[in-house]
Amino acid sequence: MKKLNTNKLTDKQADLFKKNLVYIATVDENGNPQVGPKGSMTVLDPSHMQYLEKTKGAAFENIKNGSKVALVAADVPSHTAVQVLATPHVHEDDEYAKKIVSGTDTPNAFVVVLDIDEIFE
Repeated sequence: MKKLNTNKLTDKQADLFKKNLVYIATVDENGNPQVGPKGSMTVLDPSHMQYLEKTKGAAFENIKNGSKVALVAADVPSHTAVQVLATPHVHEDDEYAKKIVSGTDTPNAFVVVLDIDEIFE
């Protein structure tokens, strides 16, 4: 993948994230990778993405311990993929989190907002 000279998603790139399952990668304090799907991933705007952290598993612990994240969405039939490196911000019990999770079936979820740092295609 080639690094693009931007941190803003194009409409086409955003659609790839909206229409496909997104995988998130983090690293633990020893540098060990953790990868898993995030079905609740959404694109907020060209510079931000967001998901609901429901499992509070390894990825969430890694983020709370300072890990940056890598996200990838791929459309297999077209051989198209986009990767994003991002800085996460966790909203646990603040007003933003309450507003977002109140309309979902997961009222105990946390909200993770991702500031896009780099984009690769």
